Amino acid sequence: MATHERTLAAIEAFYDAALDESLWPATLQMLTDLTGSQASTFWVLDGSENPHLPTFISINFDQKSIQQYLSGMASLDPTVRYLVAHPQQTIVHDGLLQNGRDKDTRDYDDWHERNVETRFRMVGQAHVAPAVQAGVALHRTQNAGPYEQQDIEQFGVLHPHLRRALSIGFRLGSLGAMQKLGLEWLDGNSAAVVLLDEHMRIVFTNRRAQALQSSGDGVRFSTNGIELAHRQDNEKLKLLIHQGGVMRGTRPSGKRPYGIFVTPVSGRLSALSLFRPAVCVVITDPDRQDLLPAQRLEAAFGLTGAEARLAALLAAGEDIRGAAEKLKITYGTARTRLVQIFQKTGTRRQGELIRLLLTTVVTG
Repeated sequence: MATHERTLAAIEAFYDAALDESLWPATLQMLTDLTGSQASTFWVLDGSENPHLPTFISINFDQKSIQQYLSGMASLDPTVRYLVAHPQQTIVHDGLLQNGRDKDTRDYDDWHERNVETRFRMVGQAHVAPAVQAGVALHRTQNAGPYEQQDIEQFGVLHPHLRRALSIGFRLGSLGAMQKLGLEWLDGNSAAVVLLDEHMRIVFTNRRAQALQSSGDGVRFSTNGIELAHRQDNEKLKLLIHQGGVMRGTRPSGKRPYGIFVTPVSGRLSALSLFRPAVCVVITDPDRQDLLPAQRLEAAFGLTGAEARLAALLAAGEDIRGAAEKLKITYGTARTRLVQIFQKTGTRRQGELIRLLLTTVVTG
């Protein structure tokens, strides 16, 4: 294969590997052959206060030596130190490193001489996020000789594509990680959470929502979205899905009604962006014992313990009289505390308060 064809193949491989890290060994082998190297690595460098390499993929290195390198020697490596100090430097090679040697550098050199056959290195990197760098390192043995100017220029043709591929891969990988964390967090929520897209189709239900539907007590999920057992409730829910708000949902079992909170999904919930949800519906069951923690409400709104316990019951779907009975206080006392809660939360009506409290359930 001609050199330019091999170069194009390597560029294509960068983009593929940036999206699927299992392809890095084959990509590294291709790059190693193209540049007349004997070994290579793909790495991610956390250049924060304690620099380390959370991702490190290598070919043609002894794995025992790699483990020693990652477990302590990497932090002494002059090239790693140079990369941390120069995150914007696109291509780094031996000629750029300082000649001065301290004890750590000598310790690294002694270890390297005993354990690693390669002697020369050329690195291409991208600064993909604050204190995060990623790139590839090419290695040559003593017999192959150092990387000359023409090698650096050849690598300079490849590097813009490497940098772009790594930036794309980092963004997509970060979104994927955020999405996973977001979904795990929603799944652990004590309320039933349902996300709808702009066409009102369901794009996500957490575990509590799935259990709620399985109970067969007035809530059903279908291709048409969320459906409530009672026609009037269903019509009201459809209205709230378009404008937001709070309602109660009657249950065929005769148990106390569900508390239902509907709101547009805020743009700040970027962890969900791959689902493109438009509406969030939160359904609470007042018969469940796992109320919104009163301590969270105390911290969030500056409530007293007594006010927070009342607020937690209201958020779970209790009305003011039922909450008073559960707390063993008079209706008048409950009303007085509710007024105090209104003042501290900046709300004026019970529906507005419940909307705020249930937002606390969703956003944590």
